[in-house]
Formats: sequence, C-alpha cells, structure tokens
Amino acid sequence: MKRRNRNRNNENQRRKETGCASITDNYLQSSGAPQYPYQLSHLNVANFVSIELSGIDNYVPWKEQMMCLLENHDMLGFIDGTLKKPRKNKYKEWKRSDTLAKGWIFGSLSEDVMQTVVGLETAYDVWNKLKIEYTLLPSPISTTPKEKDVDEYLELYRAILSGDWDSAQEFFMKDEDALIVKINEFGCKAIHLAVDNAENINFFEKLLDLIKPESIPTLLDDEGMNALHHAAIRDNVKAAEKLVQKNPHLLFIVDNEDILPIQKAIFNSHNNTFQYLLGACKKHITLSEKEGYDNPFVGQKGVSILGDSILSGLLDVAYDLLQEYPELATTYVAENQPALWCIANVGDAYPSSKQYNFFQRFIYSHVPMKDYGLDVMYKIPDIENLGSRHNASHVTKLIKRIYFKFWKVAVLYVPHIKHLQTDKAKHNTAIKILKFICAKVSKLKSGQTLHYEDAFLVAVCNNTLEVIEHISKTFPKSIWSTNMNDHSLSQLSIIKRSENVYNFFVHNVTHDKHLHNVLVDKERNNLLHLAGKLAPTDKLNMVSGAALQMQRELQWFQEVSKLIHPRDRNLTNKHKETPSMVFRREHENLRQKGEEWMKKTADSYTITAALIITIAFAAAITIPGGNNEDTGKATFENRPSFIIFVVSDAISMFTSTTSLLWFLSILTARYAEEDFLYKLPKRLIIGLVMLFMSVTTMLIAFSAALYILFELEDSWILIPVASITCLPIASFVTLQLPLLIDLFSSTYGRGIFGKYVSLDDHRLNNYLPPF
Repeated sequence: MKRRNRNRNNENQRRKETGCASITDNYLQSSGAPQYPYQLSHLNVANFVSIELSGIDNYVPWKEQMMCLLENHDMLGFIDGTLKKPRKNKYKEWKRSDTLAKGWIFGSLSEDVMQTVVGLETAYDVWNKLKIEYTLLPSPISTTPKEKDVDEYLELYRAILSGDWDSAQEFFMKDEDALIVKINEFGCKAIHLAVDNAENINFFEKLLDLIKPESIPTLLDDEGMNALHHAAIRDNVKAAEKLVQKNPHLLFIVDNEDILPIQKAIFNSHNNTFQYLLGACKKHITLSEKEGYDNPFVGQKGVSILGDSILSGLLDVAYDLLQEYPELATTYVAENQPALWCIANVGDAYPSSKQYNFFQRFIYSHVPMKDYGLDVMYKIPDIENLGSRHNASHVTKLIKRIYFKFWKVAVLYVPHIKHLQTDKAKHNTAIKILKFICAKVSKLKSGQTLHYEDAFLVAVCNNTLEVIEHISKTFPKSIWSTNMNDHSLSQLSIIKRSENVYNFFVHNVTHDKHLHNVLVDKERNNLLHLAGKLAPTDKLNMVSGAALQMQRELQWFQEVSKLIHPRDRNLTNKHKETPSMVFRREHENLRQKGEEWMKKTADSYTITAALIITIAFAAAITIPGGNNEDTGKATFENRPSFIIFVVSDAISMFTSTTSLLWFLSILTARYAEEDFLYKLPKRLIIGLVMLFMSVTTMLIAFSAALYILFELEDSWILIPVASITCLPIASFVTLQLPLLIDLFSSTYGRGIFGKYVSLDDHRLNNYLPPF
C-alpha cells in the first residue's frame, strides 16, 4: 500500500514536470474546481475496464484494470481510505465522487458478484468486501515471519481488548499479516482475542467480515483451537452463532487433544453455548458425513458429550440424545466413564437425595410434572384407572379441569411450588434415563460388568437408593461388586454411612445375605469394626453439633451390632482390636468435642435459668399492688388477674429451678461414649423444655402484673403490652426450637434405620389425582 502511494505521488510529479497531467489535473488547474472530481460522471467505464468480475478466477486482472482507471482520475483515495468522509461543509462534494467511484465498480460486476456488495454505503466498503471475498487469506505457516515478536503487536492487542475498532482497523490496513499472526504468548490470533472479549460483539463482527470463511479454520492457537473453541470456552453464544453462520465446518474440527467445540462448552458447564452448538451440530450433521469429519454423537465423542450432559444436570438433553443415539447407552470407551456411571453419580437427581417436610411431600406428590394443557390432559396415561378414564363422568372431568387450573396458577405464582415441580420433573427424567440405560446394557452378551460395577459402587457411596435398586434388579450379581479395597455393598454402606443403601441391604437382599454378614476386609475388620471407624466428614456435617454427631455414630454402631452374630461382636482384627476398641480410638476426638459442646450449651442455659429464678422469686415477695395493712393479704387477691399472676410466677419458679438442676447434671456427667446415645440428650431435652416453660410463664406473670396495675385507669396500655410480650417468646422459639426438635427426633424419633421402601412406592408418575 505504501509502495502504491509512493508510485502514485511520483507519477503525479512526473506528469506535472512533463505537462502530461490527467483530465482532473487540467480541470482543477484551469477552473479552481473543488477537491472531489464528481464532474467526470460522463465517463464510460467499459472503455477502461474490459473485464467483468465474475469470481476469484478473474479478480486479479479486474483489480489491475479498475485501479488504473481510478489512479488515472486521482480517485484511489476513495478505495484505499485516504479520502475519508469529510465534515458537513464538504460532504456533498465528497459523496458525489464516492458514489461515482462506487458506480464504476458496480458497472464492472456480474450479477452474482453484485449480490455480495448490495447495500454497502461507500466505495471503500465495496472495494474491501470484494478484496475479502475474492482474495484467499495467506496460510499462517507460510506467511507468518518467524522472527516477528508478539511485542510488535502490543498496540493491536490493546485495541482488541478495549474494543477500539478504529485503531485495530488502521493496524490491519498497515499490516495485513496482523490477521493471521500470533499476538500473545499463547499463540492466539486476533480473532481468538476478539471472541474472548465477549462484551464487545460489534468488534468481533467487524473483524469477522475481514476474514474469508474458508480461512477461519486455519486460524489456530498453540493448542490447535479455532475461534469456535474459544467461543465455547468463554460461553460467547453470539460469537458462536456468527462463526457457525460463516463456516459450519468449525463445528466438527478438533483441537490438538481431539476435542470438539461442543465438548469444550459442556465440559466447562456453559449450558447455553452447549445447547446452541448441540442444535447446530444436529442441523449440519450431514457435513460430517460429506467432508469426512467424525460424528460428534457416536463413539468416544458421543459418550463424552452424553456423560458431561448428565453430570451438568442437562438430563432432558441427555434423554433426547439417548433416544436419537441409543447405542451411546452401551458404548464403552476406556478414556470416559460409561453412561450408567454418569447417571449413577448424579446423586441429587433422585428423590432419596431430598429431605422434604410434610408440606413439601404433599405438594411433591400432587403437583403435575408439567403445565399440561387442558386439551391434552386426558391423553396422560393412568395405569391404575385406564379402563374407567374413558368413561369418566362430566363431573369428574370438571374436577380435573379445576385441579389442573389450580396447580397451573400455584406453580406460576408460588416459587416454592415451582421449585418442587422442577425437582419432580428432574427426578422423573433421571429415573427414565437410568431405566433406559439398564435395559440396553442388560442386552449385551458380554462386558456388562464394565458398565454396572463402578456405577453400583458410586451409587453406594452417594447413598442413592434408586440406582441401587434398579441396578441390583437388572444385574443380580452387582451386589458382589467390590472396590479397589475389596469392600462390597454391605461394607461400603457402613463405611460411607449410606443409610438408604444399608436399609436396602438389610430388608431387601435375601440371596447370600448371610455371606455378607461375615465378610472381613484385608485387615480382618468385620462389619462392626467398620461401623466403629469414624464417619466421613461430609456425613458428620449433616448433623449439627458434636454431641449429636457422636449420638449418630453410636446409633450406627448399635444398629450394625444387631446385624452380625453375637459371637462376632468381640472378634479382633489384624491389630488385635475389638470393634469397641476401634470405636473408642476413632471417636475420642469427637467425644471430647461433644463433651465441650454439651458443657458450653448447658452452661449458657444455666445462667438463663438462674436469672429467671431470681426474677420469679423477687416477683413473689413483691406482689403487685402491695398488701392489706390490717390483714396482710394481697390487695388484689380476689381478682382473676392476680390469680393468673401467682400461678404463672410459681410455675416459672419451679420450671426454671428444674431446668437448672438438669443442666447442672449435664455439667457433672462423666461423659462416657454410651452417655451420648440417650442419657445426655435426654437431660438436655428436659432442661430445654423446662426452660421454655419458665420463660413463657414468667412473661405471662409480668403481663398479669401490668394488667393489675393499669386495669381501671389506663386499660389502653394493655394491648401493646400484650403484643410486645409475644416478642421474646417468639424469639426464644425461633432460636432454640430447632435444636430441641433435632434432639428429640434423633433421640426418640424413628431414626435413619427404618423399613426399606421400594422406589415403586414413591409414585413419581402420579400425574392425576385418584378420582
């Protein structure tokens, strides 16, 4: 470009010296005309440009002829950008000449080529567009000078990061290689950095217009990633859309690690970009067949995409993939975990992972999984009442219509109900995927253990009852699956404190159950030894307070001791330790923490109880209204409010004293391991109940005393006093009741070891009410 400008300047100087000036020169010198030669509009372009641009084959000769025409009339500035758009006072003259130059170019284009430049504003835009479309971008390897350093492109790097298109465009005009060279230490090209800067999509679009579509796949960074890889990593959906529109082949081009852009998106949990690329891959899947690319939905790549979709929580996407490519359920690739392992590892996708209260369980069991329209609700299958549904009365249909309307409104306006509906739909999809994969794997003639063994073990560790049930029913041998330490179902359920799996083992496993009960590991630990080991930290943290954690560990030890034979309860392991010895050694630190927690809690409540005793005693000897001087009796002894005061104060006194004694018994306990099971929690429960009663009755006595004093004169003051009295009671209940409930449920509740409930009893598919 610089050389062309120098040549043009030399030519103009030569013309002036020899008197061979151009038509424009003569006009300007003779008449003092303006700078822009719009008066040459009568020129016949065909006399100068004999070639009609039809494509890449004749672009070079057409370009030479057109440049000769423009140079001869001093109009090169309109296509090389040197004659920029002026201000308002000269814009009209500039626009006429620019339109003239654009018209000359249009007059030498074929119809097909003309379609590519229709709508462009200036001659420079038209010229630049033709240059991009019909000039192949040089290969990065052949044209990038090895001696160039990235520091030379620091100015361009800053312009891209800041979104300064004018500066970047100027740089590209000076150095065409800037589009293809590395401009940072990671080998990224300009297009990569523009994609990474997701905040400025306009900059990226303008840069993309400068690059020929077939050249985009050749622009790679040091890791072999193209621009679409970067869009997937950065979650830049808009850039991904533009790139795919420009060149769909990018969808199927891998990097140095043989990874596709769609794999990058789902691996980084960029769900929006992944779902767009998923749809784009399905739309352009024929390209993979025609051009010889690998199908992203089969083999190793398909298993990877399916597995990452499941692990990212996109269960609906995963289920659709399995419906379209069912072979993915049985494809085993050494580099990836099979589909069954992935769905087994999503522990929060099953009902057993949730602890709903009564109200939530009620909503969960009745809310439909989708907002079914009234026109299709009768198509929903109801296995239990399939025959009667077709003969339903008009009244029943009306009730159903109201039922669905009610839930539709409830889901729309109550976020908690919407959340429960989402959970229910997620659980249902997970179970459908699980059943589908189990059914497909069960048809394999060999290699079934590669699919179900690790999946079964991870479900045991995750305490996922639904997975354990389906896999064990489909593959009965799965209950003998062992991990690298040779721990099986019964042993792992105890080590990992998986109570759902343990209940399943105790109440459902009948075949060879006696063999499980006598299993020992490499260190000759039986099941009770394993129960004596400290639970994993994540399981301990599910219970609040070290004392309750110790209680939970004792409950496990006690429950397992019922499972094994009495003679095995005192067996020694490889280290000459009985199960009780293992328990004491493993839980000594937890016992100390539990003791400290109990003492601190009891000490705090002791101070509160002592204060209430003091207040109640003082109120008893200084009764409101005083005493009668003649009889010594209370002045207001005959009023009902006075009786309420006396009774409440007495109850407060007695209950606070009782709670104080119980808290003192906690402070003076011996804190043996077995005390944490019932004795210490029971004392804390009684102390808390008595303390709650004493606080409540103390406030009632206080309110009664105020009523006695202001009953006749200022009765209006009783309303705010009564309201404020509820505040400390509500505060105490809010702060201390959760602890009381936890203590009571863990000590006297049904516990975690109950009767095994089959997955079929969850009734996930109960779409309609039982009319």
